Amino acid sequence: MLRFNAIAFAFALAALLAGCVSDGRSLRPGDDASAVRADMGTPALVAPLADGGQAWFYPRGRVGRQTFRAELGPDSKLRKVEQVLDEPHFDQVIANKTTREELLRMFGPPVYEMHGSLSRTTDWEYTYYWYAHPWLVSFGIDENGIVTGQTRISENGGPNGRP
Repeated sequence: MLRFNAIAFAFALAALLAGCVSDGRSLRPGDDASAVRADMGTPALVAPLADGGQAWFYPRGRVGRQTFRAELGPDSKLRKVEQVLDEPHFDQVIANKTTREELLRMFGPPVYEMHGSLSRTTDWEYTYYWYAHPWLVSFGIDENGIVTGQTRISENGGPNGRP
């Protein structure tokens, strides 16, 4: 009987924890901010948007290989929830034009931030999956806060560069 209770407890705990890491699929546009918080939890970062809305970021998975971005309007109503660590989103970053703040509003906090010892550049790295394989994208940011470029690297020892 004790073994059964332990197994039941383990399943109940797993179900509870799974509920705490929602990806927002149950949310619908128009839901209010309290519904987003109740479903997805406290965001890792809240970034203000130009129109007065906010982007809430939820890194998920091992080493944050997924980040869900919940976009709320100025009225605190949900516009959309999407997973942003993927090729189509990375393709929206324009070298020598996109700013550090725009990068933050697009992808949320990086997994790694490295500062150059000889240069005045910073690299922001995000880990993600591309067709179930682990990849890393690194964005170079100059001293003026402008993205200078990006590099995408397979973490499986496969070909480097863009998939």
